[in-house]
Order: sequence, then C-alpha cells, then structure tokens
Amino acid sequence: MKLIFFDEAKNDDAYPHYHIGGICIDEEHLRSTEEKISAVAENAFGNADLIRETELHAAEIYHRKNHFKSWSDFSARIALIDEMMRILSAQEVMLIDVQINAGKLWGTQSPEEVAFMFFCERSNDLCRAHGSVGMLIGDRESDRVAEKYATSLSGYRAAGTNFEHGRNIENLVDSVHFTHSHLSRFLQLADIYTWLLQFRNRNGKSMNARHQAILEIWARSDIDLGPSTNSK
Repeated sequence: MKLIFFDEAKNDDAYPHYHIGGICIDEEHLRSTEEKISAVAENAFGNADLIRETELHAAEIYHRKNHFKSWSDFSARIALIDEMMRILSAQEVMLIDVQINAGKLWGTQSPEEVAFMFFCERSNDLCRAHGSVGMLIGDRESDRVAEKYATSLSGYRAAGTNFEHGRNIENLVDSVHFTHSHLSRFLQLADIYTWLLQFRNRNGKSMNARHQAILEIWARSDIDLGPSTNSK
C-alpha cells in the first residue's frame, strides 16, 4: 500500500498556473520519513508535537509569516527549507507533479478539476508500475472541497477519467481522505513540494538574491525534485 499526500497551489490573475504536488510513500517507509520531518520540527521549535505552532508551511517559512514571524534571519529560514528539500529528494519519497496552464483551458474547464484528474491518472500509473495500490490524502480546507474530490475520484474509479483518451483508475482505493495539515507531517511535506514547484516556475529566471537562495539549493547534485517515473 502506498499513501499519496497532496496539496495545491492555485492560479490567480498574476500567475495563471495551477499546481498539484504529491508525495507517494510506501507503508514500510512511513515511520522513517515521518521521523525525519519531525526531527526538523524538533530542531526548529524545540518540540515536534502536531500542533499549529510547529506546522511547516513553505510560504510562511520563506516570507516570515505566522509562527515564523520572529525568524528574522533569512539564512536560517532557507536552511529549514533546505532540510525539507533533502527529505523530498530521498529515494523512498516518490514525487508527482501536475501543472495546468489555466489560460489554455476551454471556457467550461476548471483548472482544479483538470489538475485533479491528471493527478489521479499519474498516481494510479505510479502505483500500478510498482504493483501496488494507493490511497489519496489531502489537506482539509472545507467540506465542500473534500466532497468534490471524493466524488470525482469515485467517478473515475467507476468509469475512467474524462479525457479523450481517458484512463481506468484501478490502483487507487477507497475515497480521498482529508485531514488538517497541522496534524500531518506528510501533508506539510507535500505543501513544501507544491510551493517549490510553483516557486521555480514563477522565479526560475530571476536574478533576485532571495529567489536565487532557493534555486541554488535546487541545482545541487544531492537535490532531485523531479517527478518519479512509472518504472519500478
């Protein structure tokens, strides 16, 4: 069984791209991966309790918001993101990257729905390639969003995805499960991965020193945030 935790970065008028980033972890690696993330939280906050005050959100770390407001040392905040990027680069953490250019969709198409459909296909393909089944777990923003995704997955499992060359979704089981991100280190890792995807797409050619601080980490040989292939 593989658990697939995902998060979204929504498009807006200034940035017409919609991202879903997912981390896929086999059950045998869940404990060791969670321990790595908890160690980062312990080092940062003095404890690793699953509470809002120890939640790791990339945007809040980078922009010095909420419980990172007192972190005036930019290099310390970048070092924290660096630690999480190294965890994301671990072989046992498989990555799923979906990006939709909302400006190229038909008028009736929703970026959220198209992105989620692609995400289900890629998650299913990854699980199938590894001879496994997977379960999707997302950040609970609202009951409406949770029901929308659960209904969509149910439809894909019953009749396949809605693209012209739609796929059968046979390796994702049950419904989409949701919990609050401060209660899951894995959702926090997915948040950081998704934020990084949109960050590089927005700022990949920027010469701003603070942008370069992230891009230089990404360029290191020990960092690999590319999507996992569907080959075992």
